[in-house]
Amino acid sequence: MNPFDFYYDAISKNDLPPVDGSWGQGKTTFGGMSAALALTAIERDFPQKAPLRSLSIHFCGALVTEQPYEIETRELKSGRSISHIQAEVLQNDDCATVVTACYGSQRESDVVVEPAAIETGEPGSGTKLGYIAGLTPEFVRHIDFSYVSGGLPFTGSKDNHIHGWMRFNDSTGPMTEAHLVALIDAWPPATLQKLRSVAPCASITWSLELMSSPRDGDTPLAANDWLYYEVDIMEAHGGYAHTTAKIYRADGTLLALSRQLVVVYDKRS
Repeated sequence: MNPFDFYYDAISKNDLPPVDGSWGQGKTTFGGMSAALALTAIERDFPQKAPLRSLSIHFCGALVTEQPYEIETRELKSGRSISHIQAEVLQNDDCATVVTACYGSQRESDVVVEPAAIETGEPGSGTKLGYIAGLTPEFVRHIDFSYVSGGLPFTGSKDNHIHGWMRFNDSTGPMTEAHLVALIDAWPPATLQKLRSVAPCASITWSLELMSSPRDGDTPLAANDWLYYEVDIMEAHGGYAHTTAKIYRADGTLLALSRQLVVVYDKRS
């Protein structure tokens, strides 16, 4: 069972180890991991001085665990202040994941709006959700979750939100943007709490915007630091749902915004 740092270091050195089954949802690599692998390859092939501003992710197909894969990167456009870099994760000549990263240099500006910090409470507080063989996805064994409010999957909850804490439990190095990407997508889609029985659910597209780098500040984040997560279901009908999330440092400082289009297969003919 390899921790996230193993893959981050390997891809940074131009190696592509197959993803072991402990990072799977069934036989498929969970989406945050495949997106993080692609971002790591982008940073390896096109290192940027400017900070990462946003990611656009399309989950096109399954990335099967324990099988070889490739990651192809290319520069879409690079100007004086903005660069767009794309990566495709390929397996058996099929596209599994496409990631487009936007990097932007900081400039002098008269427009300054600071988001208000929130009260997050004690880091790690709430109801712990651990790995349970046969019930939770395999990748959950790498991550600590703690529910503060909202419903657990398949409980028929009336809530349209989830609030809680998250962190890697087997990584001790610094938190990079790739670590953050994997961690944010680890939460179960908020729509699953609305169901009363098990049904498949998957992210189709994902947009992520970073307020700051996890490496910034007087105390850069470590991979095993607690982050606070808030997600709301904005709308759902016809088997699709739109969710919006905010991710905070433990001190309540906004770190990232996340938005996903999710498909739910709860009624099948």
